[in-house]
Amino acid sequence: MGVQSTKQAHIHHLQMQEEKYVQEGEKENMEIEQMDQISVENQKFPFCIVWTSIPVLTWIIPCIGHTGICTSEGTIHDFGGPYYIAIDNFTFGKPLKYLKLNEDFQVPRQSWDDAVLKADDEYSQQMHNLFTNNCHSHVAKALNNMKYEGKKNYSMFHIWLMLLLSGQYVSIGKFVNTFLPSAIFYGIILLVVFSNQ
Repeated sequence: MGVQSTKQAHIHHLQMQEEKYVQEGEKENMEIEQMDQISVENQKFPFCIVWTSIPVLTWIIPCIGHTGICTSEGTIHDFGGPYYIAIDNFTFGKPLKYLKLNEDFQVPRQSWDDAVLKADDEYSQQMHNLFTNNCHSHVAKALNNMKYEGKKNYSMFHIWLMLLLSGQYVSIGKFVNTFLPSAIFYGIILLVVFSNQ
């Protein structure tokens, strides 16, 4: 009888341990899932490229703006100017648009973050040039460092095109904010042109 109760107690103990491990695993999975959630309010965009407008320039050409790349925890890193990397302080304001990458975790978290930091190190020692060495180039460098989707030939043009074709606005209001200044700008030009005829 004593042996039987010891056996049952041991089995019960093992079941309790297993249940504890399952609960801890579920808790860890929930924490990871929460960490991967986009939070527009807190400006956290895990595994994303983010985009915002540049005053005047975006008003004239709405598809041109400023980009950054986010770590696995969602912190924005962007090449904000000569020899300057902004971290968690997006240079031209809050993101208006984002593109979620790495949905299937083909790049491990640490490798992703290391690739972003490596791009930061390189671009923090470079001159910024609007046309040839800019924020899009920095994002492309990070993707090349991690060999995203097996490629090492991303360029600023690829980043621009990816955001243009697949990027999502954070809200309808931000979509309107992006195009309204441009509509007003070109509306005034058309008004002036046609009123002089």
